[in-house]
Amino acid sequence: MATAMRARAPVAPCRRASQGAAASSSSSSSSSSGGGFAHRKPSARGGTTHPARASATSLARPARPVKPARLHRRSAMGSYFDMDEPGGGAPGSGGGGPTTIPDSMPAMEERGAPKPYFPPVGVADDPTLANPLVRQMMLSTSWFGCVFDLEGVLIKSREKEHRESWMKLAKRHDHPPPPEMVLKHCDTMKPEDFIARQLRWTRDPMQMRRYNEERVEIFETIVAESGSLDELQPGVERFLELLQRADVPMAVMDGKKRFSQLCVTLDALGVMRYFENVDSPTGEPNVVSGEDVSDWLPDPLPIERACTAMGRTTKRCVVFGNNTTVTEACMECGAKSVLLLGRQPRYELQGADTVVERLTDLSIENLKRLFTEETSDAAEPEREKVEIFPSKFTAPVVAERSWEPEARSDDAGGKEPPDYMRRRRRRPDL
Repeated sequence: MATAMRARAPVAPCRRASQGAAASSSSSSSSSSGGGFAHRKPSARGGTTHPARASATSLARPARPVKPARLHRRSAMGSYFDMDEPGGGAPGSGGGGPTTIPDSMPAMEERGAPKPYFPPVGVADDPTLANPLVRQMMLSTSWFGCVFDLEGVLIKSREKEHRESWMKLAKRHDHPPPPEMVLKHCDTMKPEDFIARQLRWTRDPMQMRRYNEERVEIFETIVAESGSLDELQPGVERFLELLQRADVPMAVMDGKKRFSQLCVTLDALGVMRYFENVDSPTGEPNVVSGEDVSDWLPDPLPIERACTAMGRTTKRCVVFGNNTTVTEACMECGAKSVLLLGRQPRYELQGADTVVERLTDLSIENLKRLFTEETSDAAEPEREKVEIFPSKFTAPVVAERSWEPEARSDDAGGKEPPDYMRRRRRRPDL
């Protein structure tokens, strides 16, 4: 029975088995000729004899793999890139699966292909530009503008004189003296808004204008009596000259003076040439006064008007001031803020992009570094994908139970103190 099963078993095509078969055939031929030592076993059926076969152990032994010859580099690379084919891959691998391409591999775009957003809004550098001169011009200093507040930046702040003028005006019209918490806004707001919102004397536009004209006369008298004229801060003219040589457009704003008064003040200081606008159809300089806008800082309207006059976007402008209202307006419109120390302590100016003691501490390189992290409004919807209606339901987070026991009395809201058991209970109503 076992002999019959071994006879039906397939023979492994190995070299040793073939050699054994050849040896057995030669031994059988030699034995038939009369020499040799081949065994002959009696058959179970008829007593016939046959030569002995190989053992079962030699038949079950696996064949040794043949080492392939060394492949050439070109053929090896060809076998690597042929892994997608059913029979491809390295020798002995039995084919391979699909080739995995890393996600970090940049996609090649054809020249002239449609871009997802163009031009980039508020971004200076555009890597898709084919003209290197235009790209260098966009990265130069002429691409951004500077807006200066008159008092506190270009000239000395007149906060003390403004407070004294408002106190004398209130005394002349038999109004109660304004408190300190109200007077701190006297030089950061438009005079009409200060009268209507802070002092609350009247809301009549004509009456507010009369109050303001009378206050301006009192203010000029105080300044003339003190003998201190308006002068530029040290280093201001040199900084303005530096910006003009770098082709940076500049603008100035002041909410306490009219347009004509502001132009006269700039002429008297000798800095009007830095704010001239050749491209303006009316020939007006880049000057923003309180009568040009409906509201003042921290509303970004004055900054937006100054940027429009310079031909720049708000995201490409630097605003110089000395109080936190400038920072609030810049945060709302996307401009960069540079604050000068003097009016407020340094710890109150932490929201600004840069805080310096004077303008001479800045350079062109400092101003260019303010725009290193700019973003594009047109590209933001593609970068941020907010899911208003989430596809997957998430269970609400349940807060952990506090160690304090819950209220057991009829007190509304809150929890009882830890010793609530000792507290005397109210008797129930019968």
